[in-house]
Amino acid sequence: MIFFFFISIVLLYSNADAVSPDCTSCHTMYNKQDNLSETDSDKGNLMLKEGCVSCHTASQGKVSSYGAPVVLHTIAPAGQGAFKTLAGGDFYWVNSNETANAGKGHNVIDLPGITGKDAYMRDFNPPGWDKAATNGFRFGRVAGGEDNWSSQLTCAGKYGCHGDHTKKNSFRGVEGAHHKNSGGTSSRASVADKTGNSYRFLGGIKGLENIGWNWNETAQNHNEYYGVNSPANRQYDSGNTYTNKDTISFLCAECHGMLHTDAANDFSGRTPWRRHPTDIALPGGTTEYADYNPDNGNQYSVEAPVAREAVPVSSGSTVSPNSSGITGAIVMCLSCHRAHGSNQNDLLRWDYSNMAAGGPNSGGCFICHTRKNRPGVNL
Repeated sequence: MIFFFFISIVLLYSNADAVSPDCTSCHTMYNKQDNLSETDSDKGNLMLKEGCVSCHTASQGKVSSYGAPVVLHTIAPAGQGAFKTLAGGDFYWVNSNETANAGKGHNVIDLPGITGKDAYMRDFNPPGWDKAATNGFRFGRVAGGEDNWSSQLTCAGKYGCHGDHTKKNSFRGVEGAHHKNSGGTSSRASVADKTGNSYRFLGGIKGLENIGWNWNETAQNHNEYYGVNSPANRQYDSGNTYTNKDTISFLCAECHGMLHTDAANDFSGRTPWRRHPTDIALPGGTTEYADYNPDNGNQYSVEAPVAREAVPVSSGSTVSPNSSGITGAIVMCLSCHRAHGSNQNDLLRWDYSNMAAGGPNSGGCFICHTRKNRPGVNL
C-alpha cells in the first residue's frame, strides 16, 4: 500500500511541472492558509494561492515569480513584440487606464485596473456578438448562448476565452489544465480534445506553442497558428455551417461572430469584402500577396503572422502563399491583432495611422498588401 501511495505522488508531481517544479508554488496545503476562503471564486476550494492574473503578472521580463508567462506588466513595456511582450501582447495599456485606453486591450474584469464597463460599452456584449453566429462547440457556447451577456469578460470559463465554457468561472474553466502542459518544451496541440491539450488552454483550438511564448520571436522561432482556407467556414447567415471549429480565428468568432462573414454572406451580398477576411489563403500567382514580406526575404513575419493548414512539429520561416500544409499562408484574426492587448487602438500590431497607401512606409498592412506602399504604382 505504501508503495502505491508513493508511486501516485511521483506521477502527480511529474505531471505538475507546467510552470514550476513543485506543487506548493501554486497550491497551499490547506485552503485556510493565506486567508483563502472556501467560497473565494473557487480559489479556496482548489487550494490555489493566486488567481489567473496574479500568477501571470510581473514588472518586467517574460515570466512571473511563479514561472508563468507574463500577460500583465506593471511597468510599461517599451512596445510590443520581441523582448517587449509575449505573443498575445499585454494587458498593461488597458489596465493602466481603462477609459483612455479602452480600445487597447480586452477589458477582462479579473484585471486589477478594470472596474466594469468602460465609457464606450452599452452592455457586456463583445463587439459583433450574436449567439447564433457560431455553433457546435466542443467545450460549450460562450456566455451559455445568452442573447445578452449578464457578466463581463473573464479570463476563462463561461464568459472567458480560455478553458471550458461550461464551467462557471475562470478557476473552474481551466481546472487541471496546467497539470497537462509539457512544461519546458514547445507544446504541439494537434488534437485539442481536452482543455489541457488545446493550444494555450483555448478549448478545442489547435496550434504550436513556442517555448518562450514568442518573447524572443524570430522568423524561424515563433508560435504556429492553425487556420483553414475556407470561405465556407464563415457562413454567418446561412445556417452557421462552420466546417472547422479548431482554428484560431474560430476562437475569436465565438465572441465576435458577426465580424467573421464572407463576401457572399455579408448581409448585402456585395463584393469585395466589407470586412477583412479570415481563414482564407493569401493568393499566389501574379498577385501582390505572392510577395508576402518582401523587405525580409519573404520569410514568416512576426509583425503580420499567418496561420497554417497543418500543425507543424516545429515552427518555420518559409511562407508559401496559395499553398496548403505547414508552409501555407492563411489570413487570421491575429495577423493584425494581439489577443490580450497592445499599445495601439483596436489591439492592432502596428500604428494604423501610419499606413498610407502609395507612401514610403513599410511593415504592417504592407507585409501582405505589398504593392500599396510603392510610390508610382497603380493602386
